[in-house]
Amino acid sequence: YGCMPEPAVSATDSNSNRPATTVPESVTPHLNVVYGQSGTRKLLADIFVPKAGKGPFPAVVVVHGGGWMNGDKTKFRALAVALCERGYVTMAVGYRLGHEAKFPAGIQDCNAAVRFLRAEAKQFHVNPDQIGAVGGSAGGHLVGLMAAAPDEKQLQGDAGHADQSSKLQAAIVMAGPMEMASGSVAERSRKSGDKSYSNQWLGKTIDEAPELYRLSDAYLHLDKNTPPLLFMTGEFDNPDRNVPSREKLKLLGVATGIKVYPKGKHGCWNQLPWFNDMVEDMDQFFQQNLK
Repeated sequence: YGCMPEPAVSATDSNSNRPATTVPESVTPHLNVVYGQSGTRKLLADIFVPKAGKGPFPAVVVVHGGGWMNGDKTKFRALAVALCERGYVTMAVGYRLGHEAKFPAGIQDCNAAVRFLRAEAKQFHVNPDQIGAVGGSAGGHLVGLMAAAPDEKQLQGDAGHADQSSKLQAAIVMAGPMEMASGSVAERSRKSGDKSYSNQWLGKTIDEAPELYRLSDAYLHLDKNTPPLLFMTGEFDNPDRNVPSREKLKLLGVATGIKVYPKGKHGCWNQLPWFNDMVEDMDQFFQQNLK
């Protein structure tokens, strides 16, 4: 969209400023769980369950970034594992990217993941009434849209568990755009052609398909039923992003706020030292709102 996707990081990245992605003894990993199926395409996620305690535990869906076009479910593994160590079942979701399937496929997959967690709550020791989500960059946009539009049928898809709700009880958006039909995303759609991530993901420019951009716009979907929504960003990653959404949430009476991390750049959630502070703040926010 309006900026570069965050730096790539994989489950095997050994760079010293990256948080650890190894799974500790205190966490039970369930890798490549099929959480849904669209046509013949199986949708996969990695689910991490705390070993301490019997649960049921609150759950957090973790949505990676990459401009809606890149990345995979291992990209935010460090975050998923760190939150699991703090007592959450975490689900690092793989979703269809724009080169495979255009919008709304990606958001439909993320919503299907929440429905799966509710349907399989007993198997994974999840409290189905305590499900949150966190995402960064394009994943932040997806989490914002998940939070704002759980009742929009066009965003649900047919990947399974249609009897379950995809509604979140809390959400964290890390440097992702809430606005698609206005602001920097819309501006870049008009000016940048094929270099615009939104044009690639939605398959059209805003002027060619304004209704698609409105459907993908989390800001437009916000209402009084939106769950508590926290914004996180680095100091050098446009802290003024999403001001309209923050103001709208306040007017609606929805709990919201922003955490700005000194000297942090785009993608600081996957880099030390910011990672540790961000995980602590996530834990505090989810403790307050997943209960």
